[in-house]
Amino acid sequence: MEKLGFFGGEKAISVPFPHWEWNWCPATEEEIKAVINQMRFGKLNGNGYPDIVSTFEQNFSDYHGVNFSLIMSSGTSSIHSAFFALGIGPGDEVLAPTLTFPATATPILHVNAIPVLCDCLPDTGTIDPAEIERKISKRTKAIIITHLWGHPCEMDEIIEIATKNNLFLIEDCSHAHGAKYKGKLVGTFGDIGCFSLDSQKMMASGEAGVLVTNNRKLFERALLFSDFGPRIKAELTIPEYKRFNMTGYGLKYRVHPLAAAIANEKLIKLDWLNSNRNRLLNSLSEKISNLPGLRPPVTRDYVYRGAFFGYKPFYKSEELNDLPMDAFIKVMEAEGMDIRQTGTPPLHLLELFKSPEDGMYKNHCPRKCSLVKRTYVYKQGDLPKSEQFIKGTFSLPTFTFEHQKELIDLYATAFQKVTQYLAEASPAEIKKITKEVNRGF
Repeated sequence: MEKLGFFGGEKAISVPFPHWEWNWCPATEEEIKAVINQMRFGKLNGNGYPDIVSTFEQNFSDYHGVNFSLIMSSGTSSIHSAFFALGIGPGDEVLAPTLTFPATATPILHVNAIPVLCDCLPDTGTIDPAEIERKISKRTKAIIITHLWGHPCEMDEIIEIATKNNLFLIEDCSHAHGAKYKGKLVGTFGDIGCFSLDSQKMMASGEAGVLVTNNRKLFERALLFSDFGPRIKAELTIPEYKRFNMTGYGLKYRVHPLAAAIANEKLIKLDWLNSNRNRLLNSLSEKISNLPGLRPPVTRDYVYRGAFFGYKPFYKSEELNDLPMDAFIKVMEAEGMDIRQTGTPPLHLLELFKSPEDGMYKNHCPRKCSLVKRTYVYKQGDLPKSEQFIKGTFSLPTFTFEHQKELIDLYATAFQKVTQYLAEASPAEIKKITKEVNRGF
């Protein structure tokens, strides 16, 4: 059996770290040209704001088949604006996934509402519809879901629950640009869809976000919340909002026009980028699907994963003589692999969410109002499927381009080498690896 790199053997992968930077996010000539053109020749449109902003918004709306798109400074600002647009406020409860990036739920706190965290489905990591239904209370006003790592949520069930209980639905599509559920693009199911365009996303534009909706009133409320000046003077049509056209509602979440220029170029290439990434990562799934100790990420047959944000296989230690995952990761790193533990812990394990007496919860309403009838205290074990999902997966680069096929083959070879060794290793060898890792290999 081939000697492991962990024990001084030859590495399976000789490509220098980091492999993450190989694949994202390279600036194309078209993007560079668009930025230069914007800096040299950028002009205002007829409503007094950068023409590239309205151009991108129209293109984004056309792509998704929606009435309104509003590009902003970040995905977080789009979610914050969404909660405000829907009238979420003190005492309201919003159901949210615990397995997501914090910014899915932190804006709930900033409108003085209460996030109620829900567990996930064990195979895709997306929010469990049964959990949503179970946690609805008289104070529940909205649901926010995350199409986690590009895999769409179970929209048929979620739409049914939201409709039956008269709840607003917000889709956090930050990981899922171009993803589809049963042929329909994510972001177009709920009342509002929100997208992030930060530097790690498929439509990376430096930093930006987009809010989409088919509802004119929600669009105008989000616009008032996130902008002021000539744009709102020109675009507000509803009388109750037009009276605020001098000030808006006070925040400035306006996008930088250079980010809009980059985003517009990324949108043109989105389907091509998604197709490339899916093809390459699906080929990696095929290569590792029969190896002991590994299971590829699950993609249900009625969805299109789209952006495939992060490639996160499952680790089955029981098939590799119970070697702990942290030790497995160290062994793979010794083979030259760029590999890490899956990122953000479930939200209910983070201080901001688990301790209602601290942080933003301490002054939950502006005047400690009587509307807040209860808070939620979380501890480890409360949402076990999400905890297990994070503990049972690791993260690899999300390869996107043709020149990375050779690196994918090297990853597959490294996995085959290590899993074969570990599956046949003696208890003494497993113990030796674990001991070396624990003492800081």
